[in-house]
Amino acid sequence: MKALILLISLIFFPLAIAAGEIEIWGEEFSPFGYIENGKHSGMVTEIVQHLINDTGISVKAWHMAPWARAFKEAKETPNTLLYTVVRKSDREELFHWIGPVSDRTIYLFKLSSRKDIQVSSWEDIQHYNVGSLIGGASTENLESHGIHTDKVSNIALNVKKLLAGRLDLIDMLDDSLAHIAKQEGEPLAQFEKVWLADQSKKYYIALNKNTPPSIVARLQSSFLSLENNGTLKTIQNKYLQ
Repeated sequence: MKALILLISLIFFPLAIAAGEIEIWGEEFSPFGYIENGKHSGMVTEIVQHLINDTGISVKAWHMAPWARAFKEAKETPNTLLYTVVRKSDREELFHWIGPVSDRTIYLFKLSSRKDIQVSSWEDIQHYNVGSLIGGASTENLESHGIHTDKVSNIALNVKKLLAGRLDLIDMLDDSLAHIAKQEGEPLAQFEKVWLADQSKKYYIALNKNTPPSIVARLQSSFLSLENNGTLKTIQNKYLQ
């Protein structure tokens, strides 16, 4: 009897997956994904919710986690969706891609009161204590320019460390800093851009390479509809400056 049950499960479990069930991992990354009042929120969270509702694909579980954890889980687990992801060459073959969901312009910020911090070259930045994200594309970019960084699991922690004087500079999006500053009750005017670090890539939604092609195609088609009917732009305008 046990052998029969096992045989049935082996036959029908792959069919259930093919019919449409995925696990979702979102990075804790304002304003794209975050928890607010106990609920998954954010711009790309809302985009993913639209895709799920439109396609009727079932969600096995929906997690929100720091980038390094979310990336590891999505890379190693079939039938897994990950957001928000910088699309770059060393990740290209790891995932199927949906998007882009947003442009990406990374700046280095200091506190406006820190008149002693002056940056006019990558070499200048090497003299300062710079906060970045564990495993982040922007961190890799900084380190490619010879800059040692103080890494954290969540970019909101770097804002707090900058305010406490434990960092000189942090790398971040305009919109991320604006959202985090608002959450923390801090005036945005006390932060100042000092260097354009990167604007060469965009943000995407990614699917584990071993996700069934039918699921990938349905989600990609749904995103194109979202883009063409203006819903994507409406969602972006809610969250981006």
